[in-house]
Amino acid sequence: MKKHLMSAMLTGLLIVGSISPVMAAGAQGGTRIAVLDSQAALLSSDVAKAALAKLQADLKPQRDKHEQLRREIMALDEKFQKEVATMSEKDKKSYRAQQAAKVTEFNSLLQQVQKRSQDAEQEVLNKLVPSLQAIVEDMRKAGEYDIILDRRSAVAVAPESDLTKRVVDRLNAVK
Repeated sequence: MKKHLMSAMLTGLLIVGSISPVMAAGAQGGTRIAVLDSQAALLSSDVAKAALAKLQADLKPQRDKHEQLRREIMALDEKFQKEVATMSEKDKKSYRAQQAAKVTEFNSLLQQVQKRSQDAEQEVLNKLVPSLQAIVEDMRKAGEYDIILDRRSAVAVAPESDLTKRVVDRLNAVK
């Protein structure tokens, strides 16, 4: 227990010791730090919103079919529960085959929708990430930032240090 406590204290001192020069430089105006939530910036862009809206519209027939299959499976199950006592083995076997076919179709459709969604998301990312990287690098240089951190890893941030909104605006301006 003492060894673990000593190790934790030593690690804490090393971390504080390594951060102190950066904090001291920042306090003296030497190191400028900003934060960016790149995921939020990408998802908030007009391109991503339009792609998501198009994807939702394109997938509506599949979602409707998926819901129809779900209802059919539920109806088959309810019918089976009501009639199981009076069903012959042949009818039970037939029911199980019907239900298995519906479940297979349901799962297949679900996988198709998920794959299509992932492909569309990857396409948007492939289109936007290079622009995001260029914008961030340009803002780092123009804003004379030494460090731009992921917003989600920061505990507290002054609003003027968060570049997310400005990055979204710049992404939306890119054609």
